Amino acid sequence: MKTIMFTCEVITPMFLAGADGSTPELRPASIKGAMRFWWRAMNGGLVRKDEQGRWDYSELKKRESEIFGGTSQRSSFSIDVGCSV
Repeated sequence: MKTIMFTCEVITPMFLAGADGSTPELRPASIKGAMRFWWRAMNGGLVRKDEQGRWDYSELKKRESEIFGGTSQRSSFSIDVGCSV
C-alpha cells in the first residue's frame, strides 16, 4: 500500500462539534464528503443527456465509485486525522 502524507493547516474558522455539541471533532468521513462534493463539481461534464433528453449520470457515478467507493466496492484511499495544537 502506498502512503502519501499531507500536513495541513486551518487558516479560516471552522465550526465543528461532536455529538455533545461542544467538543471539537474533525472526522475523516467529513473530509471525504467534502472531497466527493468538489470532485462532482469539477467533473460535471461527465453528465450527458440521453436520446430521450434525460440526464444520464452513469459515467459520473461509475468514476466516482471507483475513487470514493460505493455500494459494491470500497474507497481507493483512506484518511486518518490527527491533531496537533
